[in-house]
Amino acid sequence: MTLIDLGELTEPADPAPTRRRRTGGRRLGAAVVALVALLTLAGAAPPARRIHATVAAALGTDLFLTDDQIFAVSPMPQVTDGSQELLAYPRPVRATVRPQRLAPLWRVPVQPANRIYRVQSVDDGGVLVSMGRESTRTSETVRLDARTGQERWRQPGIAIFDMPDRALLRTFNDGVSNSLRMIELATARELWSMPLSAASVDYRQHDGVVDAVVVATVDGEVEVVDPETGTIRHRLPAPDDDPAGYQQAAVVGDLVLVIRNSNTIAAHTVDGLIRRWQVSVPTATYVTPCGRLLCAGMAGGGLTVLDPGTGAVRWSSGDVLDLMLVGERNTVALVRGTNEVVTLDVETGAIVTEHGTWEPIIRYEYAPQLLGVRPLSDEGLVLARLDPSGRPARRIDVLPRAGGSCQGRYDLVACRLFDGGYGIWQLPG
Repeated sequence: MTLIDLGELTEPADPAPTRRRRTGGRRLGAAVVALVALLTLAGAAPPARRIHATVAAALGTDLFLTDDQIFAVSPMPQVTDGSQELLAYPRPVRATVRPQRLAPLWRVPVQPANRIYRVQSVDDGGVLVSMGRESTRTSETVRLDARTGQERWRQPGIAIFDMPDRALLRTFNDGVSNSLRMIELATARELWSMPLSAASVDYRQHDGVVDAVVVATVDGEVEVVDPETGTIRHRLPAPDDDPAGYQQAAVVGDLVLVIRNSNTIAAHTVDGLIRRWQVSVPTATYVTPCGRLLCAGMAGGGLTVLDPGTGAVRWSSGDVLDLMLVGERNTVALVRGTNEVVTLDVETGAIVTEHGTWEPIIRYEYAPQLLGVRPLSDEGLVLARLDPSGRPARRIDVLPRAGGSCQGRYDLVACRLFDGGYGIWQLPG
């Protein structure tokens, strides 16, 4: 790979001082007003310094935030065949008055028609890039050197999760047999593999370590797989009355919640797959924890809240489009058909707080806070923090010239700017 050095990140100059024009023939009142304005300007504080930056990016560019670097997948300039490149930028760390214009550390080509879904920093100075090609229904994960962009290895499949020393890859291809493979992160050496006809794959973590992988197959079975060896610990056969019905399995705590044909949810233990309860819920598409309870999302919106011990329905609502952040007692939710954000009491479904209209900032993993933006005239976006406590949304920043399409990760917020490119801001402490 060729390393292209586009220069170092430099400190921008401070804004030029404001010019004042002296005028004569004014009335005394005007002179007094001018004097007051002059004294006010003279005593005003200098512009605030903050950690912020911009990344030049053409239309069609996707941005990815990691803890160490910022990555952009962008169309190659002056090329019309769909060629792309992956560019790595340093994370801004110094406070400046004007936003720093980030320069690429390196760039590598990306095959045309490949769509990058995930970019994640890993231990030992590596970057995992997972991508797929829709036309051939193939996928692959590449490990790059974070300093140079040099390729270390390339393997079929999307990385579902990674740990300090290993990663789990799942292939997606309608034309060939698929597989689930555990590999060594440093070398891509295969630790184990198994054929896969999966409708869904999930996993359980204890103290940050994955100790069980749960697979729901298209044949109607559910399997608990040992992540160390790939052996099947427990298998739940397909029901006799519906052996190949659509299903998926989600892990919530020590339960496996199996959804069959979008209308039945059954709870089993991860250890042993012992049935605890079963309930009929129309058009269920997912199950997620809601404090002490379980929330089942309905197709097209709506919510049913279940007791995790018995499966009893606590309450249902057709007004909820999506859950955005769940706490111990409340959940922040988006109202169906609007951009209205509310806090709901998980136990009863009652509205605790109406926050008004906010556009949630996209997150790629769980975070203990929810950020939202709304337009501020022609100046940019107001950034606010919403949490399940029931307190009103708290304004924490203004993002100048930001237009939308915002995402947040690792204490950074990135948004498209009015004039193109991306703005990147570090969250206030």
